[in-house]
Amino acid sequence: MTTTSNNSHTGTVAAMYEAFGRGDLAGILSHLSEDVTWDVTDEPWTPHAAGVPWLLPRRGHAQVAEFFEIVSAWTYERFEVLDMLVSDTQLAAEIRLIADLPNGSRIDEVVIHMWTFGQDGKVIALRRMLDTAANIAAAGSPDPS
Repeated sequence: MTTTSNNSHTGTVAAMYEAFGRGDLAGILSHLSEDVTWDVTDEPWTPHAAGVPWLLPRRGHAQVAEFFEIVSAWTYERFEVLDMLVSDTQLAAEIRLIADLPNGSRIDEVVIHMWTFGQDGKVIALRRMLDTAANIAAAGSPDPS
């Protein structure tokens, strides 16, 4: 069985955030497993029901690339990693995010990215914890409740 160190998880996530800052999609995808899941949940999640485009569940590189097409159109005032907590299989990153969206909305929040790693050290899943109401409003989506 191959395992990776916590330090390599930190390096992987840092490299993905750096690639995002450069607009380097290939650099991000190179750290993801081919069958990565992105905001896929077993339980209902309000942004899924509301159809928030950047929070829809995605599977695999092609669908994750669609996510990055959406968020690359945003104008970022701030995207800062505040802290990282790491274990053998997961890394939680606390992010301060302020961005203007093409529709005139603004996102201003602290987000938690929960990265899960496979035995080969590649990311097999991402879940985000965020202000769902603010994201639904920013998307201009109706409240699903």
